[in-house]
Amino acid sequence: MRVMVLVAICAVCLSFVTLAKAGEPRIISADGSITETVYALGAQDRLVGVDTTSNYPEAVNSLPKVGYLRALPFEGVLALKPDVLLTTDEAEPARTLERLEQAGVAVVQLPLARSPADTMARIREVGRIVGKEARADAMAAEMQKRIADIGIAEDPPPAGSASARVLFLMAAGDHGVMMAGRNTAGQALLQAVGARNAIPDVRGYKPASREALLASHPDAIVVAESRPGQFRIDQWPQLAALDAWKQGRYYVGDSMLLLGFGPRLPKAMKEVASLLKEAEQVASNGH
Repeated sequence: MRVMVLVAICAVCLSFVTLAKAGEPRIISADGSITETVYALGAQDRLVGVDTTSNYPEAVNSLPKVGYLRALPFEGVLALKPDVLLTTDEAEPARTLERLEQAGVAVVQLPLARSPADTMARIREVGRIVGKEARADAMAAEMQKRIADIGIAEDPPPAGSASARVLFLMAAGDHGVMMAGRNTAGQALLQAVGARNAIPDVRGYKPASREALLASHPDAIVVAESRPGQFRIDQWPQLAALDAWKQGRYYVGDSMLLLGFGPRLPKAMKEVASLLKEAEQVASNGH
C-alpha cells in the first residue's frame, strides 16, 4: 500500500507541473486532519471543497462539503471539478475512487498517522503535494521541538509499569459513547504520551456499558467530543462515580484535536500529559 501511495504522490506531483501552466490545481480534501494541514501550510486557496470531518479552522466551514470521507459521492465530488482528491486510506467507497480516477481526478490516499513520527511525515507529504515543502519542513521541525519540550519518554511504557491507566472515551453523536481499545487513534495518543490504556483487552471502539466503565478503574479519563458540548456527564452517572472523575482527573476536548494526529498534535499531547501528572502519582501508589 505504501508503494501505491508513493506512486500516486509522484503522479500528482507530475500532474501539478502540467496544471501549473493553467493555474493552481483545484483540491478537495477528504479528511479533517489533512484539511487542517493544508490550512496550516497556507495552501487553503487551493481547496474547492472538503468532507464533513473537516471543521477546523473555522474558515473551512465556508467551503462546500462533499459528504463523509467513508461514503464519498461520485457526483458530489466531481461537481466541484477538482484536479485532486487528497484523502487517506480510510476513504470509501472504492468504486467512487476508481470512477473519479477514470474521470481524470488524481486520487491521493495518504497513510493514517498514528504517532508523532507519522504525523510529521504526513505533513511533509502534504507539503510536497501542495508545493509548500519548505514550510512543511519548518512545521515538522517545530512540532518535534514542541513535543520534546513536553518531556515524554520516546519508548512506550512496559506492561505492568506504574504509568497511569487512562480510560479514553469518544462521544460519537448518534453512536453514543464508545470506549477506545487497541488499534484506535485513542490508544495511539495514550501511547504517544506514555500512558496505558485502562481497557487493554478491548479491540477497536466498543459501546460504553455501566459494567465496563466501573471495571476499568482508570487513574484518569479523556473524552473526545465530535461536537463541542456533546458529552454530558449527567447522562453517565456510572462514569461520574469513578474516583478519577470525582477527583477532577479528566479532560474533555475536541475529537479532531485528540484523534486527528494533525498539526495540533503537540497541543493534544500536552493537554493529556498535564492530566497524567497527578494520575501517575495515584498509579505509583497502587489501585
